[in-house]
Amino acid sequence: MRGAKGRKAMKAKLVSLKLAPWDLGPLTPAQIAGKRIEEAAEVDPRTGKASNPNRVIRTRRETWVGRYHRQGKLSVEQANIAAELFEAASGLPARDPLAAIVRVDTSGDQDPQVAQVDRRRKFFRMWEEIPTFARPVIQHVVLDDQSLRSLGSWSNAREEARHLDRLQRGLDALSEAWR
Repeated sequence: MRGAKGRKAMKAKLVSLKLAPWDLGPLTPAQIAGKRIEEAAEVDPRTGKASNPNRVIRTRRETWVGRYHRQGKLSVEQANIAAELFEAASGLPARDPLAAIVRVDTSGDQDPQVAQVDRRRKFFRMWEEIPTFARPVIQHVVLDDQSLRSLGSWSNAREEARHLDRLQRGLDALSEAWR
């Protein structure tokens, strides 16, 4: 059997409903650096059971605080207070947040601008509780999500241990003052 231009016609293959592996994109070391591959399960609200019938997996970016916690370098309390500090500081403008409020909403609903101002005030109160020796390290690791090794004065393992000690003591002081 010949096609329109005299070539052999291709035979049609049957369509398979077999599950294909989920596409994560390229899995080269550079692409998955700093990411964790995990199952994307849905939790049933009534039973609380997680199910993933299609075996979907995904990659999730892991913060440096999360990595240090997983490696045992930060305690649960230190990781929690670091996450709380990051949440208070995330996505907030450096300018005056009070200037963003145009009108006062008295409808009783949560106003996003008011929530933004509250988070910014919480961040500044938390930042004042951090000892000054630990502020550069906490700024670098928690707020900027950079590794201890990328801190400017790092040259050997002793410097990394010193910065890790500053990070741990600063988060401990913040946790004690904030709780």
